[in-house]
Amino acid sequence: MGIAFAEAVINGVRFKALVDTGFNGDVLVRREVAQRLGLHIIGKTKRRTVDNRVVELDVSYAKLGLYGEEGYVIVEVIEDSPVDVLIGVRALEALGFVVDPATGTLKKIGLIAV
Repeated sequence: MGIAFAEAVINGVRFKALVDTGFNGDVLVRREVAQRLGLHIIGKTKRRTVDNRVVELDVSYAKLGLYGEEGYVIVEVIEDSPVDVLIGVRALEALGFVVDPATGTLKKIGLIAV
């Protein structure tokens, strides 16, 4: 499939975000981005990194916009990341998107009721 990017708006600020369907969270941002957005930290969580380290991350909430759809998501703040903003599968599902594997772009499928 390759790498997928999306135009994302977080609390009114536009970003080019990496979309990672292997990340089972909502949104992950670098510390500098969280500070720029003025995110209020409400808690902490732990995640295992790809190099098998366990890191403690600050947690906040923010309004996420993707291609006309908006919703509130959990934002995890990490100290060191090669990208400013990473969007995970939970945020995609919450806003009704999937990654089209043929094009590497987001495809609106709507919300699914089970």
